[in-house]
Amino acid sequence: MENVMRKVAHLALAMAPLMAFHATATDPDGVADTIYHNAKVVTVNNNFDIAEAVAVKDGRIMAVGNDSQIQTLASADTKLVDLQGKTLLPGFYDGHIHVGTGPRPFGATFNIPTPEQLRKVLEQEAAKVPAGEWLVGLMNRPYCHMKMPNRWELDAIVPDHPVMLACGVLKLTLNSMAIDKAGLSKDTPEPKDGLIVRDEQGEPLGVLTMGARRYATSVIPNPALSDDSARENLRAQLKKFPPMGVTSVNIAGVRPNELRLIQDVYARWGDELPRATLQIFLFPGYDNVETSLAEIEGLGFHTGVGDDRLKLGAIKMSMDGAIAVPDFRTLKPYDGKVRFDERGPWENQKGDFDGVTVIPQDSLYKVGKRAHELGWQLGIHTIGDAAAVQAVEVLERILKESPREDHRHHLHHLTIRPPEETLAKLAELDIIVDTQPNYTYYNNAFMLAAVSGNRLERQNPQRSLLDHGIKIAYGSDGLPHGPLLGIWAATTRMGYDGKVYGAEEAIKVEEAIRAYTLGPAYLTFDEQQRGSIEKGKVADMVVLAEDPLTVDPLHLRDVAVEKTIVAGKEVFTGSHVEPYYQTPPAQ
Repeated sequence: MENVMRKVAHLALAMAPLMAFHATATDPDGVADTIYHNAKVVTVNNNFDIAEAVAVKDGRIMAVGNDSQIQTLASADTKLVDLQGKTLLPGFYDGHIHVGTGPRPFGATFNIPTPEQLRKVLEQEAAKVPAGEWLVGLMNRPYCHMKMPNRWELDAIVPDHPVMLACGVLKLTLNSMAIDKAGLSKDTPEPKDGLIVRDEQGEPLGVLTMGARRYATSVIPNPALSDDSARENLRAQLKKFPPMGVTSVNIAGVRPNELRLIQDVYARWGDELPRATLQIFLFPGYDNVETSLAEIEGLGFHTGVGDDRLKLGAIKMSMDGAIAVPDFRTLKPYDGKVRFDERGPWENQKGDFDGVTVIPQDSLYKVGKRAHELGWQLGIHTIGDAAAVQAVEVLERILKESPREDHRHHLHHLTIRPPEETLAKLAELDIIVDTQPNYTYYNNAFMLAAVSGNRLERQNPQRSLLDHGIKIAYGSDGLPHGPLLGIWAATTRMGYDGKVYGAEEAIKVEEAIRAYTLGPAYLTFDEQQRGSIEKGKVADMVVLAEDPLTVDPLHLRDVAVEKTIVAGKEVFTGSHVEPYYQTPPAQ
């Protein structure tokens, strides 16, 4: 009997939050505009309660409960949406995306889908323009990282045009004519924040990474876009998110001169786009500290300025390199004889390569300290474990010198698992980690070029962060963007090659859903307004064709999005499955 009473009490306690509304349909203020019913409502509240229906009024959640309760809030004018048992979740919040004013990076005019199409596409593009004119294109990831052509291979196809091909935005390759125009030779000094790939005689092979890209980008003709074109490009990029179920995005890297254009986009078309938070990207590096300080002072405002559609978030700075080169900063050198190109023009012959530091600690401290004093939140890019250790040391110093409650400073990525003491320090200082679960899948091919053993298995840690009490927020960074792929990757730990990496770092589906909804909302100080389906919050929701809590975990990435709702308005209706993955290239 005691057990029965305990179960009844537990059930009553669990139902209490769902029954805590008092409006009735006899009161005009208690009439819903829209009711979504006959659903499995995954609230993502503190108890992860499951309900059946949601009432929406004036763009906000009016009530959550069972079907019979919520139906009392309907009038003849209320729109009733029968979801036929499908799952209703809080709208996904992608905590880390990038958009740009151009349709393609570097002003590229063409795309090379696979290495096998390199010759065909380059010959076609060369035939369109006179000899001597630039050919600027993009190579699809991850293929280009596995088979990045060098100057000699490009010369054999196009000898009479300068050619630049970008692999993502962090690595590019040039042919000989382009190398000459960039002024590169064996006497060119190595930049501190990037790499010039060279042959045994020291001659450039065409591949440039990170800061070394400046040699090429400074000479590539890149005609300025009109404001109208820039706005349309931004709008098109942001419109890709609602079909994925994304209702909010955190744009992790906007230059100050882009702010007005994004503001224009939201003034014109904001109702059709996800809500957005903008992080200001600064590049103090080794010698731009004064410039970055001037940019901060010149902004005249700080984190939080804006409204519920568009606002300012953190100051973002990058501590180290990237996975996709790879040149992230590690505590011990990369493993073995690292190949950055499978045909071997660039190798860690001595076994002493440990990545690139983009911002030294002293520069990060000077700019971070001033931004913190002015009221800014800080977000620091740290891929490697050495970068994470150094960034945490800087943030600890700043917080000790200028304590601030609820700062919500965070690290982006944290891909190579740092030492235990660093994880403990993150929890102690209440530093959030903005992490990308899709890295385990999509960037796995690049990690294989740099690390092995435990560093490979435990890369992109998820379970470790939660077990240390560290708050996490999920995002996608580069493609693929889909949150359902991220949830799938976080729970399966499956790499691009079909192998499971570090099963001990997997987390539960419920935890992954929370990290893709309430986690990013907390990151951007919005957890009281977004991230869960609760009375009073904005009516940002997504309808899925299947229940992610019960489907085969391997099927999560294939679950279709059927409706995306922002402020009670359906901004997407259909059936969308993101084309997350392709057949791996032949090795």
